[in-house]
Amino acid sequence: MSTEETAPQARRAPRVAIAGEHVLDLLPEDGGALRPVPGGGPANIAVATARLGTPTMLLSRFGADVFAERLRGRMTAESVDLSRCPSGLGSSALALATLAADGSARYDFWLEDAPDWGWTRDELAAALPDSVRVLHLGSIAALRPPGDAELLALAERERGRRIVTFDPNVRMATLPGADHARARVEDFCRVSHLVKASDDDLAELYPGTEPEKAAQRLLALGPRAVVVTRGGEGAFALSAAGRADVTSPLVQVHDTIGAGDTFMAALVSGCAAGEGGVPEAAEEMRALLATAANAAAVNCTRPGADPPTAAELAEFG
Repeated sequence: MSTEETAPQARRAPRVAIAGEHVLDLLPEDGGALRPVPGGGPANIAVATARLGTPTMLLSRFGADVFAERLRGRMTAESVDLSRCPSGLGSSALALATLAADGSARYDFWLEDAPDWGWTRDELAAALPDSVRVLHLGSIAALRPPGDAELLALAERERGRRIVTFDPNVRMATLPGADHARARVEDFCRVSHLVKASDDDLAELYPGTEPEKAAQRLLALGPRAVVVTRGGEGAFALSAAGRADVTSPLVQVHDTIGAGDTFMAALVSGCAAGEGGVPEAAEEMRALLATAANAAAVNCTRPGADPPTAAELAEFG
């Protein structure tokens, strides 16, 4: 087992640590061809956070195949710190994306030999750098045994030292079942300061429950704020101070791959930027949601997960 490091000259002390999987997405092209593109929710968030100018490290487990080289190369090109990433561990996870007419994507996964959910306690035992202000977790690695328990233990350990954020990004077909997924999501909500979920996530976890009611249920577990994204209908946040809402910018959508991850990255970057942590006042939260919605909108205008840089986001806004 080895670790992969980013180029020393490109590295800055990380403000954000993101734990979770990377996946090689197979995207459809005209004529029936498939284009392999590095993806995976947490990896996408790491790239998006780094592009927004926030020094970022990824906690992930890399395979031993040629796909892993491509996945590592993406992170290195974006100056994401990989110094805590074990590598040489089996076969990389793959996902076949199917695009609907509105640009939304459905995924079929090949995961069984992938290393992403095999975290051991020893691999996560080392303290995070003191510079890390936000620890983000979520997606398949946080919900799929056996490694989900170790990532939850990491969040429990770190919640008193830094801001913990969580995005379930539920892929129910990859998990043991709805009961396990719901219980594990609620476990992470209990140790997180900020939770972001899509309305699709909430529908999977709490069928037949209105998104606001489901968000209130998660808020009652202890986070300072719960953010719910609703695609083209915008997003809202609930906190003890009340509710904040934003609309989605009108753009020409190419596809929605990576949009939720880009939205989450903007939330993470916002929490890492100042000393205030998670905003709870309605106006402050509304401003953060607006920035996140703009970032996601830019991503949607481009093929695949291709989040904006800080300069592109400033120009869009």
